[in-house]
Parts: sequence; C-alpha cells; structure tokens
Amino acid sequence: MKKVVVGVLVFCVLFSVYSVGAPPTGRVIIVFHTTPDINLVAQHGQINQTFHLIPAVVATLPESAIEALSKNPNVKYIEPDAYVQFITGQIIEPAAKPSKQVIPWGVDRIDADLAWATSTGTGVKVAVVDTGIQKRHRDLKANIKGGYNCIAETTDFNDDHGHGTHCAGIIAAVDNKIGVVGVAPEAWLYGVKVLDATGSGYLSDCIEGIQWCVDNGMDVASMSWGGYGNWPSLQDACDAAWAAGVVLVAAAGNDAYLTPDMVPAGYSSVIAVSATDSNDNLAYFSNYGNEIELAAPGVSIYSTLPKGKYGYKSGTSMACPHVSGVAALILAIYPTYTNDQVRQKLWNTAEDLGAPGWDIYYGYGLVDAEAAVA
Repeated sequence: MKKVVVGVLVFCVLFSVYSVGAPPTGRVIIVFHTTPDINLVAQHGQINQTFHLIPAVVATLPESAIEALSKNPNVKYIEPDAYVQFITGQIIEPAAKPSKQVIPWGVDRIDADLAWATSTGTGVKVAVVDTGIQKRHRDLKANIKGGYNCIAETTDFNDDHGHGTHCAGIIAAVDNKIGVVGVAPEAWLYGVKVLDATGSGYLSDCIEGIQWCVDNGMDVASMSWGGYGNWPSLQDACDAAWAAGVVLVAAAGNDAYLTPDMVPAGYSSVIAVSATDSNDNLAYFSNYGNEIELAAPGVSIYSTLPKGKYGYKSGTSMACPHVSGVAALILAIYPTYTNDQVRQKLWNTAEDLGAPGWDIYYGYGLVDAEAAVA
C-alpha cells in the first residue's frame, strides 16, 4: 500500500493543478545520469540554475539544442520547467482576533494538547515549503528561525499569499496566551518560499526548495501543494530528500479524486494526508486512494494569516501540517529516529477510522499526537 478522500466544507482550499502559463520558450530541466555537463549546456543557451540534490540543470534553449541534448548518452531526460498553479480555490472564512488563546479543534482532535506534557517539538526543524511565512506575526515570530525565497533567490521569505502562514500556524503557533497554539508549539519554523502570490510556481523552484531543506538540515518538510503532472524531476528530488533523511509530508488534494494521484503526495517517498471534518468523516473535497497513509483535520481550521490576522481555511492543505507537527513532536523525544521510523510510528499510533486497518480514505487512520509520543 502506499499512497489519498472526501469531507466537508465551504471553502475548498488547496490545489488542483493545472498549468497556468507556458514557461519561457525552451525553458527546460535537463537531468543527467551523473554530474551535469555545465559547459555542454552553456554552449547551446542560457543556464538558469543548477542542482546538486539531483544531477540537473535548468536552462533556456532553442528547440534544436533541446533535441540534440536529448540524444546525448549522458542525459537521462529533459522535461519542460512548467509554471503551474499548485494552490487554487483559496477562500478564507473571516474571523475576529481571539481575545485569548484558543486551541483549534484540529489540534484538540488529534490530542496534541495531551502530548505537550511529553513533547512540544522543541528545536525540531520544520520547513514550510509553500508561499512563505509572515515573519513578524506575533504568534509565529518566536519560532521562525530562518528560510529562503527560491523565487527571488533571497532570504526574504515573507508570505504574499497567506497559505504558508496558515499552515505554519497549524504546525507551530506559539503557546503564548494569545491567538492560537499549534500542534508542536516549540518546533522551529523555516519559511521556504517556492510559490508566488497566486499560489503558482516553477517546477524548478519547488525542486530548489526541497534541495534547500536537505542542505540546511531540515527534519520535516511540510508541502501543502501539488498537481497532476508527470514530473520525474520532482519525484527524483523527493526521493533524494527522503534518502537524505528528511520527513516529507504532503497534502493529498482537494478534488475528491480516486485517480489520478496528486503529486508529490503520490510518491512513495512522501507521506500523503487526506482530510477529515469534526465528525471524523472524510472531507467531501479530499482525494483518496492507495497513496493515503494518514488522515488529519482539514475542515474549517482556524490559524494564523498575514498582517497579524487569523482565519479559517479548509483543505488537505490544512490536514498536512497537522501530521508535520506530530512528526516534530516525535523527533523531539526520539532525536535519533530515522524518517522511516517516524513514518512507522505515525502509522502504528494512528486512530483507526473507517474499515478496520488501512483503507483508501483514512490510510492507517487519524494521526494521534498523544499516542505517538507516549
């Protein structure tokens, strides 16, 4: 089994993936069998970027050069560097700033508050690979330790969309008597901005974000985005990051699809998460299928938003960071665990929902923070 469902709500959030614009003519990702031949590519056009997590080069080339390079025995494959809308349907249910700190229903439902006597995720590095994080949000700033903007190639990972900030709050909003509190309120947050203000991005920026996680020693990478494309370079990057020890968690998608699989959630190197509502039903929008490993709350989830605000969002985008937060809780008390051991712990301690045992809707069940750290 490995690797997605259906459940509720109002403001379907997250991602369906469709290309929103053609990349510049001839912008491609060239993946080599071994070390990239930079000089070879440079002879034919402009090199935009190089990777080392996978042996690849991003370049803008004329069609004739792409055809010639595709026949080179050192080239494994060439694919378009697609510009894709990875997050769509964003609707925010307005909400007033709470007068005192509240525990969102999702955090409560997975018993994260009952886990805090054992673990609060202290010092575990969690990368929110998304649209960025609002750096100065009063409920996040104490836990934000760094990040990177893969679009602008700067350290300014501020969120100009809102999606990443909402996910960050679910993972690690601070227990500070104001606003909300996250699943792992002492985990360290890193904003890795790979998507722009429209929720779109280049495939190459997403790969760079995953590479950044490996290079900077992230323990967990939370990826609440995805699409339905066939992108072998993204799969190679995820496989390499998992092999390097990073726990990769991704949202299963919000199209109520059994097939085709959303990626990166559909890759075997990524933990795919479906969404549930407050009655433990599969959210009506949630994808489902053989890739689903865990379920988590994803309907009307209250969390942080840019400009110091708070609000509700729904989607498997919101389910994913619940699992990422629990992974941080586990690693804080089992720091020598491999990512495979974390995954197994999440499976073994999940609260079984639906048919007994693993099923295509809830995977191994609803993630259970208290049981995971007991």
